[in-house]
Amino acid sequence: MRATSCLLALLCGCPDRMVTGVTPEQGKVETKDFPGSLQRDIDILFVIDDSMSMKEEQDSLKANFGRFIGVLESIEGGLPDVQIGVVTPNLGTTAIDGSAAATLGSCTNTGGERGELRTLGTGGPRFLRDVARVGGGRETNYGALTLAQAFSQLATVGSNGCGIEQHLEAAKRALDNNATNAGFVRPDAYLAVILIADEDDCSLAKSSLFDGTTNGDVLNFRCTQQGVACDTPATPFDMATGRRTDCHPRDDSAIVAPVDRYVDFLKAKKTDARDVIVAGILGDPDPFVITTKPGTTQNVLDRSCTYNGPTGEQFAFPAVRTADFLSQFPNNTRTTICDADLSEGLTEIGVLLRKALIDTCFDRDLLDADPTAPGTQADCSVIEVRRHPNAPDEELRALPSCADGGMPCWRIVDAPVECAYTTASPHLKLEIDRGGGSPEPGIRVKASCVTTGPSGPFE
Repeated sequence: MRATSCLLALLCGCPDRMVTGVTPEQGKVETKDFPGSLQRDIDILFVIDDSMSMKEEQDSLKANFGRFIGVLESIEGGLPDVQIGVVTPNLGTTAIDGSAAATLGSCTNTGGERGELRTLGTGGPRFLRDVARVGGGRETNYGALTLAQAFSQLATVGSNGCGIEQHLEAAKRALDNNATNAGFVRPDAYLAVILIADEDDCSLAKSSLFDGTTNGDVLNFRCTQQGVACDTPATPFDMATGRRTDCHPRDDSAIVAPVDRYVDFLKAKKTDARDVIVAGILGDPDPFVITTKPGTTQNVLDRSCTYNGPTGEQFAFPAVRTADFLSQFPNNTRTTICDADLSEGLTEIGVLLRKALIDTCFDRDLLDADPTAPGTQADCSVIEVRRHPNAPDEELRALPSCADGGMPCWRIVDAPVECAYTTASPHLKLEIDRGGGSPEPGIRVKASCVTTGPSGPFE
């Protein structure tokens, strides 16, 4: 399969590169950005809500975990070197300042599960490890089970956890030099945090949230009042019912921790924030409606989405704080938990992780610059850059098409299995031929290729 050598200078941002044979329409271009050599290590933390309404969602998560792993297995060379851990958001009545309210039902004053990774059976490993062994084969720590079976055991977290869910604080406690979780976070690995929940985050700065009441409706509404603010209308949530818009996390609450605490922490775990991947299967952030609970005078946050599950109507509440957290990372995705089948959401998360590792598959059809020639004559500009943390990438050189000679070079190849998750037809990927050589550390490849459809998200 041959390919033309470059793209319009306007699209490439490089005035000395001329296009040959085709003049693409403005805006129809897909960009790729991937490491020169594949970094295969990734640590994946699942934060799975264990409150009483989550049984069906957990069942769907376990049933569809194979979809998630299948996308990662489609990478050239197979499954990356993964470590997978599971925690719950159950921190009981404890707060960041070290205080704790009295035990209230399933909310204990001893810290709940304290951000500790769950074990595989009694005394089993704290996280699943599946990595390539030097000389061939895989090294695993989950015995005769398959990876999906082992994950299913870890992900069976139950539905008796504390109803005040501290998703973000639990993730922080799991990753913040927690001695119980030693070895889970590898210094040179990508880090992924995946949140599965039907209620928003209520990470506590102080345990005074519990003062003066044992009523669950009151406590959950306090979480909403302390954790979220809306601009339209801006009246306090306990003064007026109805729909609110322009809702966002509060940063002035004395009781619920600011979201930026967790964004800053997680970004600091890696030298480059692009090496952190975050995802969530959550309640829809909108609509955000304050209503009065029937038969009472208590204002509550209304559900934002519903669906029919195997045991009847299921629902979730607007995840304003959690969605805002996700949005502050370059590599993020969010899908709804209001779906009886979570396969689509898990596949999307798998694709996000795959693209963070090696984004070579094209999502859209490439424009054929010469339909009379065999194969797709793609029109691309491909350059090598060196990544610098907290600074723009340094452009090093343009790579020629392999059809034009020179080394290293690029070509477009058919990849029906590896790129099966895309909607393009045929499934194509960009391949770099280095003639058996290896790129220098820190080298990345950036490419722009003319497509027949709208621009990609990075253009």
